[in-house]
Amino acid sequence: MHPLIRFAAALIFLFLAALSVLAGPKYSRPIGAGLIHPRQIEKLNHLLTDSGTQLNIEKKSGSMTAKSTLSEVRICSCQVLNLISSNYDHRYMVLLAERTNDGDGAGFKAARNRIQKEKKQLKRLFYDKVKLVAEMQATGTCKSMYFRLRTADSQLQLYEILNAD
Repeated sequence: MHPLIRFAAALIFLFLAALSVLAGPKYSRPIGAGLIHPRQIEKLNHLLTDSGTQLNIEKKSGSMTAKSTLSEVRICSCQVLNLISSNYDHRYMVLLAERTNDGDGAGFKAARNRIQKEKKQLKRLFYDKVKLVAEMQATGTCKSMYFRLRTADSQLQLYEILNAD
């Protein structure tokens, strides 16, 4: 085989291998060369559905009955932060806390308190300044809230989803 052909084939192979191994600029896992699988679309659709509107379907003696699951409704509290230290300057980091709704309204306060504790730890251990940019609370899962926020502003980065239960 001619050395030029061998060299070109090796370059093409290495380029395609690099595409399948390296992650994209906004993704934490490797991305394919433009291929989207139907399973990925189904997973994303499942993540974006609101858990507060789900229905449990139970099969009893051949008939289907549906009942609402109010005890499984999730609530989410969110804060967008700028984290600054002597070495790092992280802008628009999203800190989320998720909790099961009790129905008495104390869930939002507990989720917010969980975020406040995490902010104190961040300031004490890692960052000199922790500046609050925005704060919001809503019903639904934190994953769906993050995806909604991310579509509105592509600069947001997920720091962590905390469990406030």
